[in-house]
Amino acid sequence: MRLKWIAVSVFAAALVGSAFAQSGFGQPRQGAPGQGQQRGQGFGRMMGAGMAGTLLERPDVQRELNLTEQQKSQIRQMQENQRTAMQELRNLPPDQRRQRMQEVREKNDPTKVLNETQKKRLREIELQAMGSTALLQDEVANELKLTQEQRSRLQGIVVQQMQQLREQFQSGGFGQGQGAQQMQQMREQMEKQMLEVLTPAQRQQWQQMQGKPFQFEGGRPMPWGGGRGGFGGLQGGPRGGSGFGGGRGFGN
Repeated sequence: MRLKWIAVSVFAAALVGSAFAQSGFGQPRQGAPGQGQQRGQGFGRMMGAGMAGTLLERPDVQRELNLTEQQKSQIRQMQENQRTAMQELRNLPPDQRRQRMQEVREKNDPTKVLNETQKKRLREIELQAMGSTALLQDEVANELKLTQEQRSRLQGIVVQQMQQLREQFQSGGFGQGQGAQQMQQMREQMEKQMLEVLTPAQRQQWQQMQGKPFQFEGGRPMPWGGGRGGFGGLQGGPRGGSGFGGGRGFGN
């Protein structure tokens, strides 16, 4: 079963790498005005899709934000509404589905029930959960005033990481019972490389943007999933939490 989690995790990573390469992040802007920017923003939105909502399901985050019982109830209802609505969109044509999915997310955005202080702290926790991969979001990159060269270098690091993941899986490099540890080591290596792209001033600003360090129960989530186990609950087992893209874990 554990090998199954690893296999799906690597497959998910490959999908992210493919979407990343197609997104246009870090690429020269060509064609109609704003077209390249929209492609880059598309990947940035995908990176954070579902992360905030999934974090709000975690008891440790709820305690940190001092959520009231009423807020918790509202969040549960909005997330259930979103899951139900998403199921109903499966048979729509791709263009219509994307538009409707965006409408559903906006209508059932659980952060709407938070006050400004809670929203600020949730954003800090979200950045900590995503780690250096958050630098790929246009919002973060713009705030740090990353140059086009820096954005391209960040893209290259992530694409290289995805390729390494695929190669290790194909060669049987993820030994049984060691997959989570190996993926964590690869993640740490990638994040270190990404931080080295920033200037000292940018690294200092990046630390400030994350706020006070938050201790995630069960370990920090993997980049492309808001749950405790990240890629389908890989770290925490099949019931480790939500998985890739903010949905339920692949290992469930």
